[in-house]
Amino acid sequence: MLSPWVRTRLLPEWTLLSAVLKHHSAASAAKFIDEVCWRTYWKGWLERHPSVWDNYLIELKSAKSEHANNRLYHAALRAESGIDCLDLWTQELLETGYLHNHARMWFASIWIHTLKLPWTLGAAFFLKHLFDGDPASNTLSWRWVAGLHTVGKTYLATAENIEKYTGSRILTSAHLASEPITLENTASNAPLVDLRPLLSIPQNGRIGLLMSEDDLSAREWISKQLELKSFAGLIPQAAYAQHEISNRVYEFRASGLRSSLDHHEPIYTDIDAVIAWAMQHQLEYVCISEPTIGIWNAITPALTAGLKQQNIQLIPIRHWFDQHFYPKACRGFFRFKKAIPAVLERL
Repeated sequence: MLSPWVRTRLLPEWTLLSAVLKHHSAASAAKFIDEVCWRTYWKGWLERHPSVWDNYLIELKSAKSEHANNRLYHAALRAESGIDCLDLWTQELLETGYLHNHARMWFASIWIHTLKLPWTLGAAFFLKHLFDGDPASNTLSWRWVAGLHTVGKTYLATAENIEKYTGSRILTSAHLASEPITLENTASNAPLVDLRPLLSIPQNGRIGLLMSEDDLSAREWISKQLELKSFAGLIPQAAYAQHEISNRVYEFRASGLRSSLDHHEPIYTDIDAVIAWAMQHQLEYVCISEPTIGIWNAITPALTAGLKQQNIQLIPIRHWFDQHFYPKACRGFFRFKKAIPAVLERL
């Protein structure tokens, strides 16, 4: 049986912000609102710079080969790096699937600038074990700490900062880097591209909704736009295995997806089963909340092609929240931030 925490509903940004604004003014909750919107900024930024993900995968493959026998790297993965705070966070991550945002930044800084390990290996370690490991937030946050996201800006963890923001619970005796390393053989930011155009939303015909683990609210907001004949979920097991994401993370997200569907509605793990479901229900269209850059990169085109062979069209739909923000996610967050008030007025 799933634990009560696993059964907790996973909320999208717009639902969370709406709930906050019922109890707080936008001014008093401004910092919290900014933090919520950072995830949308990262997702939108990667949508506008999709080759950053491709370059990350290329560099990751190379780093894995180069460091296959690196003792420090493997010791760090076992929480045996010799840096007390880093090993503590590694143990916490392995045991809980979670780290506080501050701990994630400190961890990344020590991994990159003190241990001088490739940022890609650290990012992959997080993506493997974090329940909320988001390809955009995770990859771009690691790049930011490394000094790759904003030219000339890196993030350095200090013992004083760690002590302050852990309420003196963590007092590290380790000597942490006081200067950032200079990264070589890593790709700079890719050129800005236009957002992927979406197909027109069908207004009639037999339409089914395919839920993904990335947006568990899709049923709620897409059902308001369309008359849906059937519902199913897809969490692509092979893609998760390809990215070496742990079974525990996979099962957590599958459980979240299960909670967004009725008990009789199926969840599939491969594309062929989805195509069979669409044919069984004589669907003409299969709608899905637009999968973002990352784990679904190879899944979406393959699913589109497979459905097309059966004269069924896959229709990705972008929520208005993302549609508003993504065009603004082309440079830094502070420019992006100017778009927040218009969203808050609409919630």
